[in-house]
Amino acid sequence: MKFLAICSILSAAISMPIAVHAQELSNAALPLAFCDPLMSEERNVLQDDGEEQELEIEQTYRYDLEKSEQLTTREDIMNALFEEKWNFETNEPIKRQELCDAEENYVVLWTRVLKPLDTGELSLDAEGYMSIRKDGTFQFVYAERPYVGTWELDGVEMVLTAEWLNKGEPYRNPVAFVKTPVESVDNDGNRESFVDEMYRLGGFRFYRVPTTVKGVSQDCSCENRDR
Repeated sequence: MKFLAICSILSAAISMPIAVHAQELSNAALPLAFCDPLMSEERNVLQDDGEEQELEIEQTYRYDLEKSEQLTTREDIMNALFEEKWNFETNEPIKRQELCDAEENYVVLWTRVLKPLDTGELSLDAEGYMSIRKDGTFQFVYAERPYVGTWELDGVEMVLTAEWLNKGEPYRNPVAFVKTPVESVDNDGNRESFVDEMYRLGGFRFYRVPTTVKGVSQDCSCENRDR
């Protein structure tokens, strides 16, 4: 049932409500240069009665109440974020088998990029799949367009470098596992709260998604799962 749970997490990550507000978070201010207009976050939600209606949900991410735990080893960072695993000393591959025993798995990251507003708060700037690859490159796919760069591990800090990121200067941050309280209210006045769990690298927020295909999300099943 583990792969079903992963599907649910990914579905929740992609189907974000239309309005997202954020508290101030100083280490998320990174200059970006995208060629695409921002994607609309409007969603049509299918109601229980089977009729398609527009349901507006406003979410507030309480970054001021966020709890984080920094990853303290290179191996932990690799296991959490890298597309595949290998031995840092010998470069030999290490298989992942998180979805099933019969097939090697990889990791793709559903990535949300936050930008600072003039008010000092943060807003969602872009979201899409990202892969951090063994060859020292990374790719962020936004609005069906790939944005590429290079990465390196300096101790336990990740350094991302790309022309479209941080005005071309290296973007250096530790990696942390974070739990963020989220408060939501819909246009009927219904209120809910939950804790959103993901990984953080400065202004990047990652939902880690095991997959059977490099760089993309695969349906939550393994081709050889029942063999």
